Amino acid sequence: MKKVALLLSVLMFSKLSLGDHHALALEARQERTEIELTSITLAGDSTTINAEAQMGVYGRVYMTFILASSDSGSGTYTFEGRGYVDEETAFSGTGVGVWNRDADGSTIIMEQLINISDGTINLDRIVMNPLNRTATLDVYALK
Repeated sequence: MKKVALLLSVLMFSKLSLGDHHALALEARQERTEIELTSITLAGDSTTINAEAQMGVYGRVYMTFILASSDSGSGTYTFEGRGYVDEETAFSGTGVGVWNRDADGSTIIMEQLINISDGTINLDRIVMNPLNRTATLDVYALK
């Protein structure tokens, strides 16, 4: 719960800072990534989405998102990921985020803070289309 509170604070601060002359400038860590949603598991109080992608910096990446269910079409989630660049280089990452459905309900927009095992921290924006089993991922460097 502390992670979710921290994420919400950071996201609110970043939105507030965009309105003044001290705007938060984010640099993309890599090119936009196309993601394949490999499975979606529904439970009474959560939805688990598994996905994979080939990412420039992190290699072949396997991801799991666990979304807290919500009748309002928005909520929080946790993230786990593993990236394999080659036989000797692997990354792991954990994070928390907020999600919401767009106006027509067919797209899920997710924003998350990720702590990577190499010490970097990313702010990610993911746009999922569960119907097509696809998503896009934009990764921004915070640290």
